[in-house]
Amino acid sequence: MSIDACIAHAIHSDLDILEALPEIHDLPVEDMENYIEQYVCTVHQDMRSVIVQFGDMFVQAKDAAGLCATCLDNGIVLPSHMLLKMCQTIIQMQELDAKFILDTEDGKSLYYMKLELA
Repeated sequence: MSIDACIAHAIHSDLDILEALPEIHDLPVEDMENYIEQYVCTVHQDMRSVIVQFGDMFVQAKDAAGLCATCLDNGIVLPSHMLLKMCQTIIQMQELDAKFILDTEDGKSLYYMKLELA
């Protein structure tokens, strides 16, 4: 999968908005959607930038802890346990030969995957 798809999947599955943005409790309801959308886009762009610039060797080595430390060192501000889980997901997804198809009505993602059976 592409790095963008891997990051998007990690954000979708591992990012806990309430934990990452405790200030969200103080926002008016009508402002939440835009605030969260902007935050998620920023996290995606920042992670992509860090991984492309500094993290490729960790992705290739399948070193989620090293990738997490690199992200933390380069300004990704997320709780470390959450970021580590996201990095683990990115590395797992990087190994897959899959293409995103669509999100279902119940919020699940559908992928086309190529598998090799032994």
